[in-house]
Amino acid sequence: MTKENIWTWLQTKGKIFRVISNPEKGIIEVLNEKGETLIRKTNLSRRQVEIVEKHFLKYVAKKIDDIHHTNQKPTSDIFDPMIT
Repeated sequence: MTKENIWTWLQTKGKIFRVISNPEKGIIEVLNEKGETLIRKTNLSRRQVEIVEKHFLKYVAKKIDDIHHTNQKPTSDIFDPMIT
């Protein structure tokens, strides 16, 4: 059994994407609100997936409570680990 990590990624226009990563399989995938694949990276090393996860959590992810309490919207000038 492999371990998948799943996050909700709030977009600046109010859309919600789902990010799924699996270090064991070397996969990172971004799905839109309809469940359609927007980006799918495969054949990544475990280390590559872990680096993207680390940057995603540090620069992109926000605690849901923090966003609701401050009425803060995600900004468009944040680091995007999926763009090379």
